[in-house]
Amino acid sequence: MNHSFEHPDTAIAAIADRLLPAGVELGCEDLVGRVLAEPIYADRDSPAADVSAMDGYAIFPGQISEAGELSVVAECVPGSPPPELPKAGTSGGGVVRIFTGAIVPPGCDRVIQREHAIESPPTVDADSESDSKAAVAHLGTIRWKPPANESRPGWNIRKQGENLRGGDLALPAGTLVKSPQMASLASFGVKSASVYSLVRVAIITTGDEMASDGDSGIPVPPWQIRNSNSLTLAALIDACSYTVIPTLAHGPDEPDLLRTVIEQATASHDVILLTGGVSMGDHDYVPSVLAEMGADTIFHRLPMRPGKPILGAVYQPTRDAPAKPILGLPGNPVSATMGAVRFAMPLIAKLAGVIDWKPNPPMVLLNDVGPKTLPLHWMRAVRMIGPGLAELVIGKGSGDLVSMAQSDGFIEMPANANDVGPWPYYAWI
Repeated sequence: MNHSFEHPDTAIAAIADRLLPAGVELGCEDLVGRVLAEPIYADRDSPAADVSAMDGYAIFPGQISEAGELSVVAECVPGSPPPELPKAGTSGGGVVRIFTGAIVPPGCDRVIQREHAIESPPTVDADSESDSKAAVAHLGTIRWKPPANESRPGWNIRKQGENLRGGDLALPAGTLVKSPQMASLASFGVKSASVYSLVRVAIITTGDEMASDGDSGIPVPPWQIRNSNSLTLAALIDACSYTVIPTLAHGPDEPDLLRTVIEQATASHDVILLTGGVSMGDHDYVPSVLAEMGADTIFHRLPMRPGKPILGAVYQPTRDAPAKPILGLPGNPVSATMGAVRFAMPLIAKLAGVIDWKPNPPMVLLNDVGPKTLPLHWMRAVRMIGPGLAELVIGKGSGDLVSMAQSDGFIEMPANANDVGPWPYYAWI
């Protein structure tokens, strides 16, 4: 057991180093919210051809310097091949009207946006006895406005392969698929992929003082506590797209029965979250029960508030068995919730195969810090009152659920800090 961790991040990393993704699911078609277990490569160039970034006119070299009217001899529209022009490399004296996303005709070296041209409508010879094709002299004419003369070769053209070349890596394994990643997968024709398995979480509350309102309608006596921890932690887990609905259980203050509950949970889950029973009291059996099970306790008690009694262990009954993290969170609801966000969620992300599993919280300033300091890492509930600006939510201890419900998250201040920051901010999930 290592008691030397001075920072939550190093304690988390000591457990994370032992963990591997929970498993792999092949051929998953519902990819949103899942974590890729295989790299995705581009099946073709992106864009697949030179395309226009503007509505305007595709021109050939030298046409920008031509004065007077230029005929519009063809149109390029998205979803169709470029038109055949009179002569390769030239428009025969005319320009090509083009729309955003259409393929740029071969030989055209730039696109002039429409607002930089003076457009005239098609002319029709009403007295002509020729067929309708001859009656329409052309698709209209344009004259350049002065800003067009500032254009350079390549302007307003998205070059073939400028985003990615066919065969290049598009998304690495470990990518969490959200809407931007889904757009990339769709653009490269990916309809299914291997993903890491959803993480199975067991939440075990402990303590004979816990109670629930039963169907009988008998009120909870004042010497018992409603079990808010199980539902609070379940809400955190449910908000995570790469977990299954967590299993809720309760362990009594009896070592043999508690061990049975924990062993049953470890047999069918990837991570175990316990609340209560980790302090130094006569009925705090979690540390000894885990030791008897053969779990390797990585840390127990860290220099932080709230949540100093927190325990982190790894259970691996055989060398070939997967390593499973067990977190013993304090029983006080604020401590348990902050500890779950700070410690459990990164470890669950690591088990889910997320490549960027380490927390990267935004930084916020406090509008007022107050005079108090602590020689510990101090997690303090805050309410966001503006972009990057927070105010403290002063509670009455780690059992004050009312003040926690009035907060948006918490900041983490290092030992002996006493200024407005900025400090890392962890939002409630």
